[in-house]
Amino acid sequence: MPVSNYDPGQELSSIDFRSMIGGPLTAVVEAQAQAALSTVDFIKAVGFEPDTEDETTGEITPGGPIYVQFKYPKQVSPYIPPKNGIIDSATLGGNVTNAATIDSVIITSSGGSNGNIVATVNGSNGIDIVVQSGGEGYAGSDTFVVTYTSNAEPGTTETANGTITIRNEEAVPAEFEELQLEVPILTMVPIPFLRVEETEIDFNAKINSMEYRRVGSEFKAASSFNTRSTTSGSITAGTGGITSLFAKASSRFKFTNSVNFKVSASYKRSSKQGSKVEKSYQLGVRVKATQDETPGGMEKILNILEDAIVGLPVTA
Repeated sequence: MPVSNYDPGQELSSIDFRSMIGGPLTAVVEAQAQAALSTVDFIKAVGFEPDTEDETTGEITPGGPIYVQFKYPKQVSPYIPPKNGIIDSATLGGNVTNAATIDSVIITSSGGSNGNIVATVNGSNGIDIVVQSGGEGYAGSDTFVVTYTSNAEPGTTETANGTITIRNEEAVPAEFEELQLEVPILTMVPIPFLRVEETEIDFNAKINSMEYRRVGSEFKAASSFNTRSTTSGSITAGTGGITSLFAKASSRFKFTNSVNFKVSASYKRSSKQGSKVEKSYQLGVRVKATQDETPGGMEKILNILEDAIVGLPVTA
């Protein structure tokens, strides 16, 4: 059709935008549903045993979770390194009967540390000694001093000396027990929960229309000019052998002249017209999918399965 009568709007209105845009969106929805079904199939196939059917009653029993079992040694008692110079007991020298309050207890030692002796006033105004922490590195010759306030003379401070006894402890090896761990496999593998996060549909239509007219003319001319001249004649004279006073003579001459002129001319005119329409359509679909968060129901199931992780002693 002539371009002058061409309407690009009619061309665009004939495009089925519903199919071009709705088609990819429908495909995305179907892909999302297919991904959800794939997740269900994955959980059933990987995490649970197949269902069983009773041949008599036809009752179907759902399969239980699939567990991964392995053995491992568990330390039930840690290794205790050896200790030397542990305060085993403390004895106060002399008999104290006038103690009101205890001010301090100081252990005198050149190499011991972390030992702690506690002194308290009993009902007879005496002092009871208790080893709260034995520490290590003490010697049997080490002593301690208890500073206390006397009740005989208020405000008077007195001291009482004491001695300690020590003991040594050998190293205690660690103790292990072989256990068997059962872990549901669904708690160990990533479960695919794909979600279409974003879908972009780009449609570009490009229509170029053009009308053209070509006119051409050609003129050719040629000419030639030619002239030609010729002359011919004859002369005769004689006496006939007899002397005479008068001689006989005759002459004939012919002149010819010709002109040749040629002219040729040609003229050629050509014209061409028409219309040209170029159409270009582009459709781009971009889909972005991400790993979605675990649904609430599935998260509760996984928590229950995690609570089911137990370590059982291996029986011989």
